[in-house]
Amino acid sequence: MRPIDQRSRAGGVTRWGSGEADTAAKFAAIVLVMAGTRASDADRDACVEDIESAFADGRINDPERESRTQSALQATTLGELSALVADLRPETKTTPRPKAPPTPKFEELPSLSPDPPAHVISRGALLVVLVVSAVVAFIALVIWAFSGTGDKDAGPDPSFPSLPATSAPTITPQPPVLKGKLALHTATGFAKFVDLTHAKFGTTLVESAALYPDYASVNIATAANPRHTERWYFAKGYEGSPSKGTTAPNTPLIDLAQVNTAAMASAIKRSPSVLGVENVDTTYVILNAWEGQPAMSIYVSNDFHETGYWVFSLAGKEIFRYAFE
Repeated sequence: MRPIDQRSRAGGVTRWGSGEADTAAKFAAIVLVMAGTRASDADRDACVEDIESAFADGRINDPERESRTQSALQATTLGELSALVADLRPETKTTPRPKAPPTPKFEELPSLSPDPPAHVISRGALLVVLVVSAVVAFIALVIWAFSGTGDKDAGPDPSFPSLPATSAPTITPQPPVLKGKLALHTATGFAKFVDLTHAKFGTTLVESAALYPDYASVNIATAANPRHTERWYFAKGYEGSPSKGTTAPNTPLIDLAQVNTAAMASAIKRSPSVLGVENVDTTYVILNAWEGQPAMSIYVSNDFHETGYWVFSLAGKEIFRYAFE
């Protein structure tokens, strides 16, 4: 059984025991209540795993995967999480859409050319207009040349008010936007992630973070009150709007800058063999408090729900190991 997913499923359908009609009604009422129950981090992580499995099976594409994952990481109730994976079941036949009406041929389209002008100026009248205009322009040029207004050395007219001087607008620097996603399970990708976090929030202190291969969910401690947190989604930078929460008193904060990136990357590569999990299809890193101290936990699992996890201090010292047997 996965440490973060305690749901029981068989063949993609939840199995319930048989009972009388009143039992079914009571169960329906319980389901309605559970839909509004506040979701935990474990519930959100379990929903993300279902989305990852659907993406691996080809049932959703990458934009859908990214959109659903962001919604799952910011969901607050079990009902919201359930809605995100409700359609991730085997495909069913659908009624084909009616064909679009045929596009009219080019010759059937109405003419867009304008009507011919009602009046046409003769060439003689046009010549008279041009000659008169040239004479008027020549007279105006002579008057300007003999007047004092054409003197280049003349200063500005004191009667004309000057415009006040303005300073250049101040531009607030913004965190850079990535062209592609970072490989967060590598030392280089994680170091870039830490730099972008500091550029965005002015700190690298977090209450917790879940790092997947190319995206993350980060619970940032606010500067005004460290117990107040904002959960952000990170893919090509920090995106969307955060969900807010409050941590328990004396919860230790995690400094992303203190993570030994080389030790983390090495442990991720070694986890499948050390933890005894073959054909791993899901790997993620959790940064949070473990028995009162900052720690990083590496989780691996496969399609057969074989799971293991490996816990280290931020410096890379092993604390605990749960291997699949």
